[in-house]
This record gives sequence, structure tokens and C-alpha cells, in this order.
Amino acid sequence: MKPRLSVILALLAVSVAVRLIPYVLAQFGMTVEPGNTVYPWNFSPFLPLCLFGGAMFARARMAYLVPFAAWLLGDLGVWALTGRADWAFYAHQPVIYLSVALVAFIGFSLRRGRSWKRVAGAGLGSSLAFFVFSNFGVWAFGGGAIYPLNFAGLVECYVMAIPYLRNTLVSMAVFLPVLFSRVALTKPTAVPGYRLASSRT
Repeated sequence: MKPRLSVILALLAVSVAVRLIPYVLAQFGMTVEPGNTVYPWNFSPFLPLCLFGGAMFARARMAYLVPFAAWLLGDLGVWALTGRADWAFYAHQPVIYLSVALVAFIGFSLRRGRSWKRVAGAGLGSSLAFFVFSNFGVWAFGGGAIYPLNFAGLVECYVMAIPYLRNTLVSMAVFLPVLFSRVALTKPTAVPGYRLASSRT
């Protein structure tokens, strides 16, 4: 089985669009700050695609480069829509990229077998890993402006991020079955063999 390029490109486009939708809505007066809106932050096919890429992309480096490029495109889109460079290039951004890479790395474990139990386990594990690492970055590099730089502040950061973890888990439950199904996968087409016709004189 190999990935169907059209489906992967479509979901990547949706991933970028989902990141930009709240900032587009902000142009019409909607509040875009995650704590002050009902927008379903972190509900996106992006992390499921990272996991899928680690499992299915023939070239390992593409499992990292494709999501990095998509995330960077989203960041640049946020900057273009808001004019806020600090929203596109933020202090904990390297931690986010490392968290994305970790999800892709977990996907490599599915190269040895892709039963539904293994896919579900990888989805759960990568969701938790992204939650732990990304929110640690928010706390550690926030300068104490949002959460105090002590243990209580770290706990508060994780507690406040639980709704985003929920949305990530829902994303995994929705998009992983699609990605590891015949919707996104196709059997390689066999190349027919030809024999040279014998020459006649």
C-alpha cells in the first residue's frame, strides 16, 4: 500500500486552513485568543498526518520536512493575517517543532505493522507526547507572563491545556481511520512485463 497523494495534499491544505480560520474570523470581530473563544483549537488533521507520514512515507526525511513546511506556512499565514510577527515566531516555537518531529518519529513504529490496536496506541501516545512537550514549552518560555515559573505554574499550564488535548484526541479518532483506510491508501500498480518480439526475416 502507498499513500494517495491527492488525499494527503488535501488534508495538508485543510490543516493549514484550520490554523488560519480563527484569524480570518478575527477580521470580523471574533476573539481569537484560545482561552477566550469556543473555537475548537487543536482539532485538525495535522498531527494525524504527522503520524501517518512517519508510518508511510518512503523517505524518512519527508516525514519531518512535510509537516515542518505545513506548520511554517501556517505561521506565516498567521503573520500575514494579523500583522503580528510575535504570533508567527514565538519564544517556544522550537519546542513546537520538536513536538511535531516527535509525533512523526512515533509514526515510524507503525512501519513494522499497522493493526488498529497499534494505530490507536500510536495516536494516543503521540497526542500525549505533543501535549506534554508543547505545553512545557509554553510554560518554560513564557517568561512567567501567563504561568509562574514554578511547579504550581507548570501544573496550571497543563490543566488549562486539557481541552486542547481532548480536541487532539478527537482529531486522532476522526482522521487516523481515514488515513489508514483505502480512502488515503492505494495498492501500487504493477508494471506489466514485456518481452521483445522475435524478429522475423
